[in-house]
Amino acid sequence: MSADEPGPTPVSLAELGALIGDPVRAAILLHLSDGTIRPAGELAALASASPQAASAHLAQLVDGGLLTVEKQGRHRFFRLASGEVAEIIENLANWASPASRRPRHDPSLCQARLCYDHLAGRLGVALFDSLSAREFLVLGSNGLGLSRAGQEWLERQANRSFKPPAGRRPLARLCLDWTERRYHLGGYLGATIAQLMVELGHVAHATHRSLIVTTSGRRFFCEELGIKTVP
Repeated sequence: MSADEPGPTPVSLAELGALIGDPVRAAILLHLSDGTIRPAGELAALASASPQAASAHLAQLVDGGLLTVEKQGRHRFFRLASGEVAEIIENLANWASPASRRPRHDPSLCQARLCYDHLAGRLGVALFDSLSAREFLVLGSNGLGLSRAGQEWLERQANRSFKPPAGRRPLARLCLDWTERRYHLGGYLGATIAQLMVELGHVAHATHRSLIVTTSGRRFFCEELGIKTVP
């Protein structure tokens, strides 16, 4: 998943509410909010809908720009259209009643995981707190952004220049963590840092979504960011 992928097709607020408001479509979006790519039949079963009904709902979500579809032979696989969509669903789920929120599966998800394409769980929250304390993140007139010191730090870690996003996705945004009930870093910047941590070998995939912090990662988070208790 690319950090600079384009955002969804623009829809009005009323259209967006109608798309998300249907129980079947809401269930489909929640089950895809972990960044997975799933076939129509599996999504139908997860949303407790008939294949025919699920197909109609999926078509609406694709037309509305919330999902994209990939064809492999005779099969079609669906995923969220962008990290921006994932963050919308994640934030709305945090406002929902406990019965309708995404279930807590593996306890490892509470420790370190991907929230679509950025770091979440205790590790994600600790990372956001550390970047804020070091004033690598700043709150300006355009919202949350990267300070000059933060950009220099990021470019030093990546050994390359950092380019702001060209698409509709915001540079940085607060994303309320659904296990910690505190904020972690989302947006293009959050996705870029998560991708960098994987590239440098500081975190690795334990499952499709949950992460483990490697030995080098524990040293990095402690020495570079002062995160002494790494999940």
